Amino acid sequence: MSELLFFLLGMMLGGCVMAVMLCCLQINRIRAYEAEIQRLLQKIKQDEEK
Repeated sequence: MSELLFFLLGMMLGGCVMAVMLCCLQINRIRAYEAEIQRLLQKIKQDEEK
């Protein structure tokens, strides 16, 4: 019985840790895309001024 309890606790804890890690990676990816969009918009703006 205790092995089942430890297994379930380990699965729940591991799932929570992985969810947090995946969220952090997704936030980092979104920031990178936003930075790229800003860079491209600035390039377009500079090209229009010429």
